Parts: sequence; C-alpha cells; structure tokens
Amino acid sequence: MKEKIFLNPIKITPALMRELERRTLIRAIKPTKKLLATRTTTGTVDIFYTAPRASGTHKLMGVGKRTLAVKMMVHPANEDFILINPTNIKYKSLYIIIARDKRVAFEKKARSGDISEKDFFTVDWEYNNPATCVFTMLKDTVHCEVTVPGPGQHPVFFVTEPSQLTANYVNIYMRELIVQTA
Repeated sequence: MKEKIFLNPIKITPALMRELERRTLIRAIKPTKKLLATRTTTGTVDIFYTAPRASGTHKLMGVGKRTLAVKMMVHPANEDFILINPTNIKYKSLYIIIARDKRVAFEKKARSGDISEKDFFTVDWEYNNPATCVFTMLKDTVHCEVTVPGPGQHPVFFVTEPSQLTANYVNIYMRELIVQTA
C-alpha cells in the first residue's frame, strides 16, 4: 500500500519566486539589465527564449523602448503583448499607436492623402491592469510603439511572437506622425 503524501499549499511571494528561479524551475518575466540600460535611440530587444521547432516555434522577448519617432509597421502574424511591471520601476509613458484600418485599407487611404488623426488610436498604455495589460496585436494591424523624450526610465514590455516574424514598415506618403504629450 502506498503512503499518502499531503501537500500544503503556500502563497506565492517574491522570495518564493526567487527560490524557484534559483533552482532553475521558472523564469520570472521582468526587465533584464540589457533592457533597462539601453541608450540607443530606438531601444533594444532581449530574447528570453525561442521554442524548438519540434514544439512549434515562438519566442518571448523583452523590449526596452526608446523610440520617439512614429514609424508605422505591420506583421503577417499575430504577436502578444504583456505590459507588466513586476519591478514597479517608474517608466516614462508607453504609447501604442494603432491604425483604425487594417493594412490594405490604411495604405489605400494613405496613398490618396486622406489620413488624419482620426485614423489612429494613440493609447497611453497602463501596466499591471489585468483587464488591459495582456493582449494580442492581430496580423495586418498597422501599429507602432513609442515613448517620450526627456529624463527618466524608458518603458520596458514583453512580446511573444512567432520566432521568424517579420516587420514591414508602412508608407504614409510624406506625412510625419507626432504624439502630442502634455
């Protein structure tokens, strides 16, 4: 006859997370030194892992965003955003600009010269809000992430996407998009 083993649940704590990481059982999703320390004009990406092809390929990466210029792009597949800040570092604003139309309609409107501020959602995204901090940017959605100039810690966020996902920039035909901040 087998002896019963009674397991007693314990609450998750930061100390327990550190212990699980120390034992290489988990990896907490948090900014790396590389993401926080980047000083390039556009920021940097730090890939946490890429799944092996046999498991279906995708990758999880952190993004340290220093980009100020709005340069709209589109991907041929979905990508998932994870806007969490487990360190509670005070970040500068992260703006995600999303075109109201998918790529084909947006490009047609841009070519005709009919785009205006009404064709964009410019969202000052909130971290750590369970209702809004994890979402999927669907394929062919024209979008861009930027921050604001000045002192302070640039924002860091996380993305999981196909391991070979390409980014294609969208021509807005000699127009400059500028995020207005207070």
